[in-house]
Amino acid sequence: MKILVLFSALFILFSCKRDAPASTPTPTIPLVVTGRITSVASDSAFTVSHVSTDGGDAVTARGICWSTVASPDTSVSHTVNGTGTGVFTSKITGLTPSTTYYFRAYAKNSVGIAYGADVSFMTMP
Repeated sequence: MKILVLFSALFILFSCKRDAPASTPTPTIPLVVTGRITSVASDSAFTVSHVSTDGGDAVTARGICWSTVASPDTSVSHTVNGTGTGVFTSKITGLTPSTTYYFRAYAKNSVGIAYGADVSFMTMP
C-alpha cells in the first residue's frame, strides 16, 4: 500500500505541466520616419525626422543620408544625430545650388539599419 501511495504521489508530481519561461522577443530593425525639410538654402538644408521604435534593441546611431540619386544610404553623405528614439534635427551641408537632392532618415541597432521614405527637394539658386 505504501508503494502504491508513493508511486501515485510521484506520478502526480511529475505529470503536472509546468509553464515554460517567458521568451524574450527577437529584436528587429528600428522604425524610422523621414520627416520634412524645414529650411533650404543654396548650399544647405535642415530636416526634422523621427525614430518611432527601437525594434527591441538600442538605437546606436540615427540621422539623414542624402544624394542626387534616389534611395541614398549611409555609404554616401550622411549625418549622425545622436542615439535612441524620438525626434531629431539634421543639417545637410555642402550642397550645390539649383540641384535636386533626395534624403531619407536612418536608424541603426544591432540588427541592422532601417531607412525611412525618400523625400526630394531643390536647393536655392
